[in-house]
Amino acid sequence: MKVLVFGASGKIGRQVVKQLTTKHEVISVGSRSGDHIADYSDEAAVQSVFEKVTNLDAIVVAVGGDSIFKPLNEIGDNEFRHGAERKLVAQFRLVRYAEKYLNEGGSITLTSGFLSHYPNPYSMATGPFNAAIDTFVQQSAPWLKPGLRLNVVSPAPVVEAERVAKGLVSAEQVAAYYVDSIEGQASGKVFRAWGDLPLPATD
Repeated sequence: MKVLVFGASGKIGRQVVKQLTTKHEVISVGSRSGDHIADYSDEAAVQSVFEKVTNLDAIVVAVGGDSIFKPLNEIGDNEFRHGAERKLVAQFRLVRYAEKYLNEGGSITLTSGFLSHYPNPYSMATGPFNAAIDTFVQQSAPWLKPGLRLNVVSPAPVVEAERVAKGLVSAEQVAAYYVDSIEGQASGKVFRAWGDLPLPATD
């Protein structure tokens, strides 16, 4: 398959590229390095990438590492807008372009995060947007063009391999979920790379 990876120069993105390259043709997109240089939240840059890369079978959006963490009472409109644009709107936009440019049977894999279900006092400018991405994927997948699939990977904090523990995962572990999303048949699925953390019970 021919796979386009946004966020390819990031900690998770590098591992996604590494694991996919053994079996697939991978085109990397990063803000500072890659086959194409583009800010994934810049619509003109994203459109330019899609116009240059053709015959795509899968798109990975391994982004979101620039979230803002502050106490709730210190978060202003600009911080919320930052999270909304970069975590949420930019990924929605990529799905719209992906639907236009993907081959029949193609897949899209987005990124959210475990703060959707494990909030802390500093996560209010990112956790709610993670939850929104998960919901978007679950609700939108059935309405894509016939044959296309849409999933999302929700990572816990990424650490070096020697520090992996419950609730802490390595980039290599997380990348495997993206590979499963691309090579499998699931659609509308949240792949939770949470390092054995359970899905919290809801009322």
